[in-house]
Amino acid sequence: MQLFRQPSNSIHNKGWVHKNTLISGTIAVAALGGLGGIFFWRHHSTTPAAPATASVSVQADTVNNAHLLDGQWGYLPGSFRENDGVTIRAAQFAIVNQDGTGGQPNPAINIYGTHIEAASDIAVTAKMQNLHGPASVRLYGQLPVIADEFRVERKSVQATVDGSKLTVSLWDGKKQDPATTQQADIPGDVSDNRDLTISHQNGKFQFAIAGQQLIEISDSKVVSDGNVWFGFDATNTDWFLADLSATGLNGKTFKNVDASTEAITSTITDALQQLANKKRPDFTIGAAMALGPAVSDASYAQVALGGQFGAVTPENAMKWQFTEPVRGLYTFQEADALVSLAQRHNMKVQGHTLVFGEANPTWLQQLPADQLEQAMVDHIRITVDHFKGKIASWDVVNEPFDDDSWDELRPTIFYKAMGASYINKAFIAAHDADPNAQLFMNEYGLEEDGSRWDNFLAMVTKMKQDNVPIDGVGFQAHVYESGDKINPTVLRKHIQQLAAIGVKARISENDVYSEGGSTNQANEYRDVLNACLAEPNCISWTTWGVSDKYDYFKDDDGSIQTGEDFLWNDKLQPNKAVQAIQSILR
Repeated sequence: MQLFRQPSNSIHNKGWVHKNTLISGTIAVAALGGLGGIFFWRHHSTTPAAPATASVSVQADTVNNAHLLDGQWGYLPGSFRENDGVTIRAAQFAIVNQDGTGGQPNPAINIYGTHIEAASDIAVTAKMQNLHGPASVRLYGQLPVIADEFRVERKSVQATVDGSKLTVSLWDGKKQDPATTQQADIPGDVSDNRDLTISHQNGKFQFAIAGQQLIEISDSKVVSDGNVWFGFDATNTDWFLADLSATGLNGKTFKNVDASTEAITSTITDALQQLANKKRPDFTIGAAMALGPAVSDASYAQVALGGQFGAVTPENAMKWQFTEPVRGLYTFQEADALVSLAQRHNMKVQGHTLVFGEANPTWLQQLPADQLEQAMVDHIRITVDHFKGKIASWDVVNEPFDDDSWDELRPTIFYKAMGASYINKAFIAAHDADPNAQLFMNEYGLEEDGSRWDNFLAMVTKMKQDNVPIDGVGFQAHVYESGDKINPTVLRKHIQQLAAIGVKARISENDVYSEGGSTNQANEYRDVLNACLAEPNCISWTTWGVSDKYDYFKDDDGSIQTGEDFLWNDKLQPNKAVQAIQSILR
């Protein structure tokens, strides 16, 4: 019986070069502090924890006041670092629904850069200039979690200046909508320059413009952890952040931290990648990761970056709606940050993904059909060229086959505009941009015999015969519910069939439901990894997440839930599956 395996991209959370005559090429790299500052702007059930000695070190200074813009801001999405401040672009960041409609706001946060720790009583002042539309400053006590199709709001507070109005919203981490929203008139003449101060002391937030307090609200423990991350938004037009400063109140100090200096040191002797290196030196153990947990959660970082994995797959940061939210506006900064983390920890990067029927920005979905091919080719070439030499492989086309008919191509906007030829065109464009990157097709449901596999194999075979530069196929290998079991014998046969036509394979998104018990979960993981390891052309195994702590999904009623599908539980302790994988690799 053929079982439907829902794709992870449907359920699980699973820089722009400024076109300026003064900054170009290598001058831009030097002036903006490395890759993170480059922008593209172009119009057109568990077992006891194994002993671990991984530790996190981050550059931090304990201070009473700081000019925060002196720190790292090159990885703030949708911004342009200049000598005298930061331009906040109206990038229209949003996360679209699976069907391409809607768009939950996803304003930018300086995750991989300057933030504050060990803070209690503190005042933050932002000098906001050139205000010609709503402009927001947001302080995060906890970073949100970005899933495939939604953003999980945690603790934060936001102030929005819009002409003569100041609007304040507070999220307490208990629900997705603000727990409190207040508005006040800003006295005096409407100006395009505003000094906004957000202070926290005596259990309250106070909001002032030009030193005059306008709003006061209880904080609901928003900054109870002592962390403050900085986010900004420009709704309609760009604005300029001329200065951002922080001062400890009542004699208090805080730590001024640069997350981009983070380093994980580890002496773990049974880490998964270390074991794989001994068993099969050419084999890679990987995991899908998101920037927020990797930077803000030390326990997560120890597991994700401390030697267990040899490769990172960006969970969402390289999808089209994150990298080109407005046509011609390329915002690679968050993806740059993940690449930087991977390089810092000697990990490969598996690029995910260039062309996909989902996760596309609204402008792309609304583009006339006769413009889609050029938009697709431009996006691929600019994206692949930006990361050239830093990406080991790309998922060039993700999930090309349909969910409903199962064995036909999905009727995406690309298929409707170009027919099946969009797939070949995408691979050719990616190869032209980086001939050394390995190019993969990524799909779910390939682990079963039947028409879906037969048609997929026929398509890949034809691509090879036509000299289309496809190097490999990613088997997603999701196991989502009882009865949904991958037959390792069938999986091996399919991998062997790819080898016969000169195509590599990898397990690209393996995760396993836990309702059948931890032993069953461990066995499912073990069987898939064993099948891959047994075949020389299967080059890597990647799980679609690290810890259940960040395994978010939306239930049928729209409520946000957490699953238990990954190798480490929500306490960052290893599940039985880790022991099973260690046993195989030994």
